[in-house]
Amino acid sequence: MKGAIETMVGIVLIAFMAVLSIAYISASLNTQKAQAYHSAVITEIEASDYTEAVMRQCEEKALENGYQELTIQPIVSAAGSKYAKVTLKYHYTIPLLNLFLEHQITGYAK
Repeated sequence: MKGAIETMVGIVLIAFMAVLSIAYISASLNTQKAQAYHSAVITEIEASDYTEAVMRQCEEKALENGYQELTIQPIVSAAGSKYAKVTLKYHYTIPLLNLFLEHQITGYAK
């Protein structure tokens, strides 16, 4: 009888760890997707030569894709070259642990 109880507890723990691992992997995939989207936005801004219409369109698309906010700040250096600071905010969630965080990715389009 003791062996059956130990086996059952072991199976329950393994099942719980499997569910927790799946939730963590899902959150990690969401982060990877946000990083890929951020890189795509930077590439699009660089290809458009920092056009204001393209930057606005990227900000609108980010909201449509479910990201919290995309901020693009165009900057001109002292030498006259253009670049932009691109910040993407997204939610990092693991519902099983009741963990709802806000993360952000910041990069520069040069």
